[in-house]
Amino acid sequence: MPQFSQNVVVQRHPNAASATANYAAVQTNTALVSAPAAGISIYLTDVIISANAEGYVTLEEDTGSAQTIIVERLNFADDGGCSISFSQPIKLTAAKDLGVSSVTTDDFSITVCYYTE
Repeated sequence: MPQFSQNVVVQRHPNAASATANYAAVQTNTALVSAPAAGISIYLTDVIISANAEGYVTLEEDTGSAQTIIVERLNFADDGGCSISFSQPIKLTAAKDLGVSSVTTDDFSITVCYYTE
């Protein structure tokens, strides 16, 4: 019945991207997404983590000398995982990278979706 049809348009941010990594050892201040140019920020929208060993993972801004934790302590049991879609993107400080650290969790994979602006 054509009178009830509706076109659905899905728009994606023109600077949308994702990054994926698989780690076999504990990570400390490891860059996952490189810092964008001056005046440009990373906006974190989604995180997916799959852990093969128990422990926890944190996401941080600036893997250099001034780390700031932006997602604190995602705890995992053996063979645990999580999928997070933020209702509002987490904005990182301009020209700062997005990194990951883990404690005990030494076999995990992570995917982040983000855009820059």
